[in-house]
Amino acid sequence: MHELSLQYIKRLHMGIDLNNIPLPMVDLPLGFWYVPWSLQLLEVHADIQYRGFCNDIDAKLFPTFRQYDGCVRLMQAVAESSNFMPEATLLIAHGESGDLIEYVAAVQCVRYSSDTGAIQNIAVLPTYRNRGIGRGLLLGALWNFKRVGIRNVTLEVTADNFYATRLYRRIGFSTIKIYYREIGN
Repeated sequence: MHELSLQYIKRLHMGIDLNNIPLPMVDLPLGFWYVPWSLQLLEVHADIQYRGFCNDIDAKLFPTFRQYDGCVRLMQAVAESSNFMPEATLLIAHGESGDLIEYVAAVQCVRYSSDTGAIQNIAVLPTYRNRGIGRGLLLGALWNFKRVGIRNVTLEVTADNFYATRLYRRIGFSTIKIYYREIGN
């Protein structure tokens, strides 16, 4: 008889009160810029999700991230949701002399109430990590939340994702709740 082994992954539900935390100014590295949400870029968002998550623990937790088509369906569902917040949904592009080389990071955001929003997904392509791109992406989304009156923002992250949890804490997020997700091998 084949025995299923289970693994439990610790997840953090984190939040920030944008009225009580001074947000740093956004400073993207030279040659990188923000691209606002556009329906024509839906598949770019999906591609960054796929390439950013497909080899990470999140792909074990969320099977959607294992396949490009799954990420496209997820992006379609997010974009069609009445909670979708295009104002805070961004891409970061990289280029030289104004010419696009590649889209390198994406964040999708939703609104739960008049003053509460959430970061649905935030992904940076592996070759662009540890360059300040994730920080810039997060701050860009938070500034856009604040601009439209959102006060509280939440997100979820795998506790073992050291770089992401450190970034979120440095920006001002704190842990609201800890829970465990079960995955089978």
